[in-house]
Amino acid sequence: MHLKFLILNMADTLSSFRDLRTEKIEELKPRERILKTAIRLFNEHDVHTIGIDRIIAESQVSKRTFYSYFPSKSDLTAAYLEFWDAFRFDILEKRVGAASNEPKAELLAAFDAVDDWIADPDFNGCVFTRGLSDFSTDEEKPLRAKVDRHLEKASAFIQERLSQLVEPAQAKTLLPQLLSLILGAMVVAQATGRKDTAKLNKAAATHLLNV
Repeated sequence: MHLKFLILNMADTLSSFRDLRTEKIEELKPRERILKTAIRLFNEHDVHTIGIDRIIAESQVSKRTFYSYFPSKSDLTAAYLEFWDAFRFDILEKRVGAASNEPKAELLAAFDAVDDWIADPDFNGCVFTRGLSDFSTDEEKPLRAKVDRHLEKASAFIQERLSQLVEPAQAKTLLPQLLSLILGAMVVAQATGRKDTAKLNKAAATHLLNV
């Protein structure tokens, strides 16, 4: 997929982002109540362990209303992934906007964005790294495609800035290293409970970019 398309699409997603987690459920429309409930339950537990009946009960809608918005659990899970994709890039956009409009500073700002997410009370790892194994059946291919697209967008963000800093051969080596440090910070934070993994990996990334 073309890099320019990925960057433009990211901006389109950000322009319409709403953090439903912060809104009162009684003030939301039925579709938003369902999605807000799914965001909480899927994040606290697991997509595969939470059933539709519990989401319907806790979002206080009828089955008919639920299925009018989400014909299947897969449709709801897709909306859940879209929410976290927009959330993560919204944080990134804010951190990049506060950087010095310089490629290296913007790359390092990605670690500040991860640090913000790790500090969030709802942090429970990375839904997209989990999704690499969670969505493995033929029926789940559309969900896996959303996971892949999120990771492609993250790679495109890195690649665009590396192309302004180093030669293509070096960028080819640095891209997976930086992506590993970004994603790994979340994996290790979840596994160990440490809150400083993004800061530690930012220091490692700084060293890589200074070589």
